[in-house]
Amino acid sequence: MGEEGQKVETYTFWGVDTQNRAVLWEKGADITAWTYFSEGWVKGKGGAAEYIPLSKGFLRGDPGISMLTGQPVSRSIFTRFRNSMVLAGITFVIVMPLALLLGIIAGVKEGSLTDRIFSTGGMTFSVIPEFTTGIFLILVMAVWLKLVPGAAVFAEEAPWQNLEMLILPLLTLTLVELGYVIRITRASMVEVMRSSYVRTAFLKGLSFWRVVFKHAIRNALIAPITVIMLHVRWLVGGLVIVEVVFGYPGLGTYLLEAALFKDVNALMSGTMLMVVVCVGAQLVADVIYTFLNPRIRYG
Repeated sequence: MGEEGQKVETYTFWGVDTQNRAVLWEKGADITAWTYFSEGWVKGKGGAAEYIPLSKGFLRGDPGISMLTGQPVSRSIFTRFRNSMVLAGITFVIVMPLALLLGIIAGVKEGSLTDRIFSTGGMTFSVIPEFTTGIFLILVMAVWLKLVPGAAVFAEEAPWQNLEMLILPLLTLTLVELGYVIRITRASMVEVMRSSYVRTAFLKGLSFWRVVFKHAIRNALIAPITVIMLHVRWLVGGLVIVEVVFGYPGLGTYLLEAALFKDVNALMSGTMLMVVVCVGAQLVADVIYTFLNPRIRYG
């Protein structure tokens, strides 16, 4: 502290108050603050200039206060997470059975016209970025043909209450994901059909489709299941692009807004939810392995 008539030196420091808030304290500023010491309340220069509420911990059910909205993160993030899981879940249910079926058909009919169509189409859609596919679908189906809405903006209602707004986001995710899984399934099926035990089954006189369904498919599905569960991470992370293109109020757009406005609490909470989903998907994949290959259970 300087003498009277001289400029008082000011400095700042961070602390935590009794209400679990981070406090930016400006010592020596024009702010007047009363501080309680053992001898009583003492008046001094300086005081709290900024408060930032701290969270009690995501695992304890308190992800903190959003610095963008000023509201608890828990009020909005779980609604956004639900919306994203609806979109990702429907896409997963549509894509995976269809991709496995088309990949198996292409692998069984290696070199045929069907195989070439599925392989070429799958390669085409898997290399096109999500935003390009989404914008193209908006131009064709929403602008030119006017069949469906070109955006998926809705208020507080659940996404399944307005299903027509989900068509274009679902179609975009399906086309991008479908092609890659078809190619992996087809490659795995071709490899299995060329294996020695499949040739032995044919030599024993078993019918073609009996060999395919009884001996080939189970082993051929191990690699695609691995890719499918790994792509759950892409599906959750890739929702960011699709949600932004269509204005879909999900976790992807929530994280983008949090990152742009440096909303740390919202960003950490959303990232943690994505990590939980990805780890859970890998755990499910490990369980499915035990049914596809019984040797894994006792290995």
